[in-house]
Amino acid sequence: MAVRYLKKLGGSATASGGGRLRKTLPRYFLVQSGVLNRIEKGEYGPGDMIPTEKELARAFGVSIGTVKTALLNLVHSGLLFRVQGKGTFVSGSMLGRDQLRLYHFVSDFENQDAPLKIRFLGIARQRAAPPACRYLNIAPGGAVIRLDRIFTLKNAPVVYASSFLPGSRFEGIDRFPRETFENKPLYQLIEDVYKLPTLRYQEMFAASLAHGGISGHLKVPDGFPLLQVDMLALSFKNRPIEFRTSYCRTDGVKLFRMPVKMRAPAK
Repeated sequence: MAVRYLKKLGGSATASGGGRLRKTLPRYFLVQSGVLNRIEKGEYGPGDMIPTEKELARAFGVSIGTVKTALLNLVHSGLLFRVQGKGTFVSGSMLGRDQLRLYHFVSDFENQDAPLKIRFLGIARQRAAPPACRYLNIAPGGAVIRLDRIFTLKNAPVVYASSFLPGSRFEGIDRFPRETFENKPLYQLIEDVYKLPTLRYQEMFAASLAHGGISGHLKVPDGFPLLQVDMLALSFKNRPIEFRTSYCRTDGVKLFRMPVKMRAPAK
C-alpha cells in the first residue's frame, strides 16, 4: 500500500506550486504537504503505513534529511506515529476511547461508571438550520444528516442526543442498519468508513428544561431540569465533522469528565 501512491505523491510535489510561491517554500514543507494531502483524501487511512523515507526522498527529489524533518513535524502534530523497526503509520483518533465516549455517569469519584447502552431512534437527511449549519460551516438550507439516539443506564434513559453531520462528507451513512449505530461508537464508524479521525473536540454546558419530545424520550415531565451539552468534533485542519446536542438527566447520577490525554498509538 505504501508504494502504491509513490508516483502520485511525487507528482503532487512537482506539479503543484509551480512558480514563485513554490520556490520560496522550504523543501520539507512540500514533502509534508504532499503526505498530508494524501491523508486528508483518505488515500492513507488510519493505521496505514506510508512510504519509507528513502522512497519519499526519491519521489520528491529531496534528501532523506529533508524527509525526516517533514515526517517529524507530522509526528509531532499527531497525524503520524512511528513503530521502531516497522515504519511510519497514519494515526487514528488522537484521543483515547474514554475521552471520545462523552457520557460517564457516577455517584462519586470513587465509583466506576456503569456502561451505557445505545438505542437508535432514527437517521435522516434534512436541511441545515442554526446552530448546526454555523458550527459545521454549512450554508442555511444545505444538507445535513441528523442521527437521534437514547443512551440508557440500567435500562433507564439518561441522555437524549442529536448528532448533525455534513451531508456532503458522509454519503450513504443514513443507509446503514440501525444495529451499526447501537453497537459501534459514532467516532469509530466515521474513522473506519470515511477515514476521518476525531483529532479534538470542544464542548459547552448549560442548564436546560425538558420539553416536547425530549421529555417523552427521557421519561420526565416538561420543565424538568436537564444538563445540555453541545459538542463539536474536529478532524484534519480543524474541519468540523459532527455537531451534537445532548440532554442529560443528572437527578440520580452525576456526569463525570475524564482528564483528556493522548492515546498511545497501536503497535
